Amino acid sequence: HSKGLTSDQAITTSVKDALRLGCIAVGFTIYPGSAKCFDMIEEAREIIAEAKSCGLAVVLWSYPRGEGISKEGETAVDVISYAAHIAALLGANIIKVKLPTSHLEKEKIEAGNIESLSKRIEYVRKSCFAGK
Repeated sequence: HSKGLTSDQAITTSVKDALRLGCIAVGFTIYPGSAKCFDMIEEAREIIAEAKSCGLAVVLWSYPRGEGISKEGETAVDVISYAAHIAALLGANIIKVKLPTSHLEKEKIEAGNIESLSKRIEYVRKSCFAGK
């Protein structure tokens, strides 16, 4: 598993090693919006399928970045929600994203009441199959 890795990302072990060591989960980081996003998603999908077939949980760190996302947009509630949604689609049991700000990268999106951090977190959670 190495075709999609960027220079700042490395797979340091395997699902087989995780099982041998008695781990209960594996983790992987993806960068939605980056130039290598689709390669990372394919890489993560393979690892997730293998881990789940062995009964391991999956932790996905999903951090938006890339040329199409402003620095402020990297923590925008709509962008963070999309990053969390991608992780949920991939089958993550635990999803780690940055705390969302009230900034909207795409003004056409209607996020509703996102003034408080708890409301923004609720919005992100809903983007992940309503938190199921």
